[in-house]
Amino acid sequence: MISFRLTVEEYDRFRELCSACGTRSVSELARAAINSLLKKPTQVPGEALESRVAELEGRVNMLRLEFRKLRQSTDRQTEEPPANSQNDSALEFLTAGPPAK
Repeated sequence: MISFRLTVEEYDRFRELCSACGTRSVSELARAAINSLLKKPTQVPGEALESRVAELEGRVNMLRLEFRKLRQSTDRQTEEPPANSQNDSALEFLTAGPPAK
């Protein structure tokens, strides 16, 4: 059994939705909504997706900082300009920071 609280306004809106959808009760509506989510778990609300993207952007920025530190450390040790290779291009991309909007 699952129990959760609703405000009076939420309960009234759910009751109206029950009438419009032809469900017998708020419990039946909640059960149908949960079952729908279980059948389509990959569909997440937009806010959850935005939150995930923001989290990933933060991780990418942290990686950029770490790569920048590594690059500065290796540049100091070798005191030679880095060779122009694919690996250096990837490193430059990661250390350059986010693109201008």
